Amino acid sequence: MHTDKCGKKRVFAPVVETTRLTDDIVRLVFEAPQIAAGDQPGQFVAIRAGQTDAPLLRRPFSIGGCDERGRIEIVFRIIGVGTQLLAARRPGETLDVIGPLGRPFEIGPDARDLHSCSQAQDARPARAGVICLVAGGLGAPPIVFLARTLRSLGIPAVLYYGVRTKSELALLGNVENEVQRLVVSTDDGTAGHRGVISEVVAREIGDDASIYACGPRPLLEALICLARERNLPAQLSFEQQMACGVGACMGCSIETARGYQRVCTEGPVFPAEIFFAPQKTNQ
Repeated sequence: MHTDKCGKKRVFAPVVETTRLTDDIVRLVFEAPQIAAGDQPGQFVAIRAGQTDAPLLRRPFSIGGCDERGRIEIVFRIIGVGTQLLAARRPGETLDVIGPLGRPFEIGPDARDLHSCSQAQDARPARAGVICLVAGGLGAPPIVFLARTLRSLGIPAVLYYGVRTKSELALLGNVENEVQRLVVSTDDGTAGHRGVISEVVAREIGDDASIYACGPRPLLEALICLARERNLPAQLSFEQQMACGVGACMGCSIETARGYQRVCTEGPVFPAEIFFAPQKTNQ
């Protein structure tokens, strides 16, 4: 194991379990207590997909949770060579993993310190109101991890989750036991509300809500607009392709109102207000 000055570790972690949740979505569990000891909801790991140098670049995966034995869970869709190789891994095989990486969700003033190598950002603390967790598609794992963490702290939360069809609800596992209420939507109407989850959130939440979200860009953009219109504190975890995963290559940068930010280091969790365009004033 190697640990750098930022606290991230490189470990060779044995695979514990590989499970198909749907035809193309896989849950993989590996044992890495050195990483699990310091990970927080919203952070990610970078994994070498193959057992050789091909493919060259590591793949980033949100941490979906960990247990007392140091077992870490990730969930991913098979979309290319790298994820095909990971899906084929079997218990006992070893993964080359670096983590924990990135800026986590900030739960509140008593939350653990943010990652020591992350750039400080002025995320507003959650209000003493309703905690609204919002996830879309493969944005579920970090939100489920956050839901479990909140429950362990005695903080109730409502989870809104949107997917394409009912079968993809398998990504949630038993999270219904971790939250005060679970609200789902499907694009095809096979479960819950028909349509996109951002519309359900906009209809249901009040002005005392705090939003924590992860999912595809259209969902996050809708929540940014909602947060601005209603003056709601919101923290958003962005899904982005990465090359190095440690801030060196700038390949994962996204544009914000404060300039370009690296998802792998300044993120993946950002406060919504850094995406608010400056208000125009009449001269």
